[in-house]
Amino acid sequence: MPDAPIAYVLKRFPRFSETFILNELLAHEAAGAKTRVYSLLAPPEEPRHARLADLKAEVMILKEHGSGADGVVQSADAALFSGKSPQEIDALQRKAAAIAADARTRGISHLHAHFGSDTTTVACLAARAIGGTYSFTAHAKDIYHTYVSPEADAEMRCVKLREAAFVATVSDYNARHLSDLCPEARITRLYNGIDLAAFQPVDQATQQHGQLIAVGRMVAKKGFDVLLDACALLKARNVPVSLSLVGSGPLDETLRAKRAALGLEHVVSMDGPLPQEALIQKMGTAQAAVLPCVVTESGDRDGLPTVLLEAMARGLPVVTTTVSGGPEIVKDGLTGRLCAPGDATSLADALEDVLAVPDRARLMGQAGRRRAEDLFDLTTNAGRLRKLIRDPARATQEAA
Repeated sequence: MPDAPIAYVLKRFPRFSETFILNELLAHEAAGAKTRVYSLLAPPEEPRHARLADLKAEVMILKEHGSGADGVVQSADAALFSGKSPQEIDALQRKAAAIAADARTRGISHLHAHFGSDTTTVACLAARAIGGTYSFTAHAKDIYHTYVSPEADAEMRCVKLREAAFVATVSDYNARHLSDLCPEARITRLYNGIDLAAFQPVDQATQQHGQLIAVGRMVAKKGFDVLLDACALLKARNVPVSLSLVGSGPLDETLRAKRAALGLEHVVSMDGPLPQEALIQKMGTAQAAVLPCVVTESGDRDGLPTVLLEAMARGLPVVTTTVSGGPEIVKDGLTGRLCAPGDATSLADALEDVLAVPDRARLMGQAGRRRAEDLFDLTTNAGRLRKLIRDPARATQEAA
């Protein structure tokens, strides 16, 4: 009998900013697996990556209405719904019931979610309903952000961690945090994978001296306001620098106003979101990549930013902060530079150090490429996840 599809529970699919999920699904299919995606909400109206056309997965977008949630309701834990209204709880239960009904017809007994939020709640409920198992990949906001209170959030997360067949997470930093939160959870550190064939080392002939690239959503945890201050400091020091800021988000206008106030319109270009193919090309002109992550007041922070792994695969030195997984990505002085979060002077110093000696920057980039090959290969890392999904008991041996 053929294997059942590998089934993912996602909040919205496809989503432009979550290329790591698309790449993971494509890697499963390249290895011969069938895939099935359950999307809790309709995807946003936004650009699409070209590689989406290669995905064979059937995507089921779950509706708000429906019936048959009774079996789910009876087995539900109140802790799973911390902070949710009765209407939200009912909607999640109905979505879980819809997934369970579909999964039964397809022989699916295991569900994998990305992010330990509503997606994992629904995967948990659906797995209970079919008598199966679930797992999830924990990233950042889903495990650090305060939603209700530290105590209520910890209880909610522990229910999901404890019941999951395994939990993959994207950094050792995260794995330690989750193990402290729930010692009995089966935690596996599994880095996001990068398509190393697509992200080839840059041609030195296309690189522009002093050109930086920073990529991410325009949200507080990325530290882009600090990056603008650092660019102003470099400009004042007469350091040749230009920055391409790629992405969009709620702080877009705030950052544009700050750029104007600092007189950086001719130094910093705000290029909006780019499809992966265009991003790969833009990286080819950069001398270094930068992402000055910070911890927000709510506790939110990045886990292990995929874009920095992509930059390393392109052979670029990387400048980031010591927040969460930063030291796992960057070996300070070898593959790039680490600096203190929220400190524009420290960031400017690190950037100047990388830009000042192009030959040293190239050596850092080459070391970064080797590190990407060793740790962040998509085929290898997606293969590990696929084995765990096919045989969840394996997590007992592979848990970090």
